[in-house]
Amino acid sequence: MKIRMRFIKRGPIQYIGHLDLMRYFQKVFRRCGLDVTYSQGFNPHQILSFASPLGVGLTSIGEYLDATINSLCVINEEEKTELTPDEWINRINEHSNDMVILTSFNILSDDAKPSMSLLQGATYAVSFNDTNTDDIAGYFKKNKQIIYTKMTKKSTKEINLKDGIYIVSSDKNEFYDKLNQIACTDSEYELNNIELVTDTNKKDILYIFCAAGSSLNIKPEMLIDAYCNDTNIQYDDYDVIRLDMYTQNEKEFISMSL
Repeated sequence: MKIRMRFIKRGPIQYIGHLDLMRYFQKVFRRCGLDVTYSQGFNPHQILSFASPLGVGLTSIGEYLDATINSLCVINEEEKTELTPDEWINRINEHSNDMVILTSFNILSDDAKPSMSLLQGATYAVSFNDTNTDDIAGYFKKNKQIIYTKMTKKSTKEINLKDGIYIVSSDKNEFYDKLNQIACTDSEYELNNIELVTDTNKKDILYIFCAAGSSLNIKPEMLIDAYCNDTNIQYDDYDVIRLDMYTQNEKEFISMSL
């Protein structure tokens, strides 16, 4: 049985790496008694995978973790009680802390592809301290191409950010109006939970919807760096928050939570 869980990552735990977060979930699942399937072989491990590892120092309300489980029963109790998805959300959160919060627990079909291979886009909120985000949004809109030099381990590569950034707006209502035209979203969830990870001292927010995944992966920092390089204005004090991740069919983007 395959499941997909959405969770919030916030607070000091934003500074732990991907592998540490994986080990964190492994321990939480053992404590709460989730019947996770283990791999075969000399060194068996829980079959888990993230849609896209979050960078160190970033917070998120839309992270996804896939797992393979044998059943919905609690395995470390004398009587194996089968729980509903909502009951599993509560049980896992009881054994976690308030910096990693599970918000959905969806059962998938046996032939479902892993979220990592389905990922095509992501929404972000970038919060600044006393910065006119209209300037950055205007810079994106007026330029037909924005060339960014992407550094890799072996070389550098120039990419046009306009090919992979679909929406940029400093207005929340405008952003979601445009997003809902091209995507099936869970915008109510995003709006209700963004305050959990937003620094209340940073009140200027830039909303971005961009490509994500193995074929083309755009980060909000790329747009800000490009703007700073072209205008000679430096923005160092900002926080990047991932709001949700999306897959795509022939017609539209779809939130991975749906």
